[in-house]
Amino acid sequence: MENILEHVRLAYISRKNYLETELRQSREEGKPVDEYESLVKEIVNLSDPVEGEKRALELYEKFRAMPVRPDFPYVEPETEEEILACFPLNKKRKAENLRERLLGAWTARAAGCLLGQPVEGWTRERIVGFLKDTNNYPVGQYMSSDVPQEIKERYNVSDYPGAYGNEKKSWINNVSCMPEDDDTNYTVMGLSIVEKYGRDFVPMDVAEFFTTNIPVFMACTAERMAYKNIVNGILPPRSADYGNPYREWLGGQIRVDGYAYINPGDPHAAASMAVRDAVVTHTKNGIYASAFCAALISESAVCDSPKDAIMHAMDYIPKQSRLHAALTGFLVKWNETKDVQQMIEEIHKQYDETNLHDWCHVIPNDMIICLALLAGGKDFDRVMNVAIEAGFDTDCNGATAGSAFGMMYGIEAVPEKWKKPLNGKLITRIGSGGIVSFKELTDRCIRQII
Repeated sequence: MENILEHVRLAYISRKNYLETELRQSREEGKPVDEYESLVKEIVNLSDPVEGEKRALELYEKFRAMPVRPDFPYVEPETEEEILACFPLNKKRKAENLRERLLGAWTARAAGCLLGQPVEGWTRERIVGFLKDTNNYPVGQYMSSDVPQEIKERYNVSDYPGAYGNEKKSWINNVSCMPEDDDTNYTVMGLSIVEKYGRDFVPMDVAEFFTTNIPVFMACTAERMAYKNIVNGILPPRSADYGNPYREWLGGQIRVDGYAYINPGDPHAAASMAVRDAVVTHTKNGIYASAFCAALISESAVCDSPKDAIMHAMDYIPKQSRLHAALTGFLVKWNETKDVQQMIEEIHKQYDETNLHDWCHVIPNDMIICLALLAGGKDFDRVMNVAIEAGFDTDCNGATAGSAFGMMYGIEAVPEKWKKPLNGKLITRIGSGGIVSFKELTDRCIRQII
């Protein structure tokens, strides 16, 4: 049988290759794994990939079964039932001007994603340098690859290859609407799951829809590993933690916007749906972040300020978790300083953007989303600038911050220069959608609101 693991371009499916990530993830969860560092290095360096995968998976399972250290300062619920039990009582409020808010949310999510997509994976220094050298700092428009050759060479700017099935990279000069991207595919997917299975869908419905509608190698990190598990008969919730070192990365939270859109002003319902989705691919803080982002966007439909929406959404994160502690401390410092650059520096001191685990983990990226909304307020340019300049997962953070902004302030608050290049539509493969208008997606959301 052909060993697919020999094809190194097929990333995120080898458990051996990411065993060091698992070591760090388990350590952060409070597992006593330090004594296994030398064994991890030994397995990673094995030349036999089959033996390496076998031994790596054995170690993954050993780590999974370990209890956390007695002195671990956090208490983090793991099951869907335990997490939902942490939620506050439902306090649904009626949102006004829904069509304008939803159209704003779809549009601003797409705009934020499109802005951040070409520089996804760039360091903060590289992003800021490129923006300054192209006279676009602070960012006030989409980025283009149509720049002088000297700048192209300095920042390694290229048009090929495109991502997610697109021929070219999503620089503004290469698009005529919002091109396909996982951040927007997932938003359509959440809406479509509710349309197909109803508001009481279960994790197995999500697993079925996900593996039916998205090719495995158009999913990334935790989703790709969970996909591999599902098609091998390892079903939710084990699909999320079986040999999956990416289980607290941000793939879950970028799938929740659709649940917020159909539950405006009802964060309990939005966060509950987000949990039932996230448990398919994520655990612990990966799930909590999904609930937080869903609640944040839902609350944005009825709150007067980003601060209020964020503070209400914090109620959907278990109080003794790492995510709650990190965001609480971050928000306290923001209230003390109101200094964006200082806060960005604080994130970069705590997390290493050149380390893939840090770059894609929910905690630094949720800090950036909160900072962008708090610093930007009603100024969409400012929200986008902070979300992108801060680095880390730029397209995901731009999309989530844009989604909350659009839901709070509506379509008229998104400047024309950000709307016009999108031409009011996006490309998605969900349900063989092809090109779908934001107006059509808004209508579909409204039909699901109760």
